[in-house]
Amino acid sequence: MKKNYPVISGTFLQPGFFNDYDDKKWDTHLKYLKEVGIDKVIIQWSANTPNLKFTYTAYPSILASENKLAEFQYGGEYVVEGCLKAAQTNGMKVFVGLNEAPEWWSKYAYDEKWNTSQALLGNKIAKEIYDLYKSKYPEAFYGWYYVWEMFNSMNGCEKACADMMNVNLDFLTELDPSMPLMLSPFVRAAEGDAVSAGLEWDRLFSMTNFRKGDIYCSQDAVGAGWMKIDLLDDYFREITKAIDKKDGLLFWANNENFTDTDIVPDSPKTGTRFIPAPLDRFVRQMEISDKYVSDHVTFAYSHYYSPDRCDPKLHEAYKQYFETGKTE
Repeated sequence: MKKNYPVISGTFLQPGFFNDYDDKKWDTHLKYLKEVGIDKVIIQWSANTPNLKFTYTAYPSILASENKLAEFQYGGEYVVEGCLKAAQTNGMKVFVGLNEAPEWWSKYAYDEKWNTSQALLGNKIAKEIYDLYKSKYPEAFYGWYYVWEMFNSMNGCEKACADMMNVNLDFLTELDPSMPLMLSPFVRAAEGDAVSAGLEWDRLFSMTNFRKGDIYCSQDAVGAGWMKIDLLDDYFREITKAIDKKDGLLFWANNENFTDTDIVPDSPKTGTRFIPAPLDRFVRQMEISDKYVSDHVTFAYSHYYSPDRCDPKLHEAYKQYFETGKTE
């Protein structure tokens, strides 16, 4: 039943933190998520491919075995299947991310050859994962996640970003048009005002081959410190205007439930850079974005609130909010 206050229905997870999870641990983790209404899991990536060479996969990859660096990290090959298997049992949906590479943050959209090559490699990874798991876990393997994180202030690179995305979109449409693609760009106040951000996304959306049901899931960037919470409404309002012009594109919020203590002003100094967000702040983020979006997910309940990985009091506090709408 839909509640009259915002709650999250999904969580991201980064695969390396779950390398040691067996079936029992996966089932336990997903059952904790279900206790608080989470029925969607987004595996942020399934392969690390710096300069088109593999250094990690979250599934058993023939591609990686033929093209890996000496420092390839073993141990994660069961992550995707373990999550899918538990999700199938628990009636949950999984979005699977493709490849990521650290040089994205320096190349961004400025290197067309690199962009195209990484996107084409992502297509091969998608085919490999699809062939392994779609028929085995048909209900759980629900969609794809677009790993390359964009943000406002594209500096005229909207077409380059759209072209890279279309390489994946066109392939995934041919592979299985029933599986939606989710992307989760972030907003950054220092990179331009809200109106400019909305116009940039409007230009990019006009050049993308999104299908009905694809999902723009905006990181609110409050936990990362890129966005002041008092400005959040302005940015979501302007992005909504752009999304409304793209027929069939859904708008979700990725509300961050962590705090980067190196960046967020006045955050507690605990000796740990990334810490769980105070529940009242997290709820406020959802409340601000709720008027614009049709769903909420978070980065990341699986990392910062789930009792198998964190202080159980955090899970109990959110569970109370989920059940009552109250944070105290």
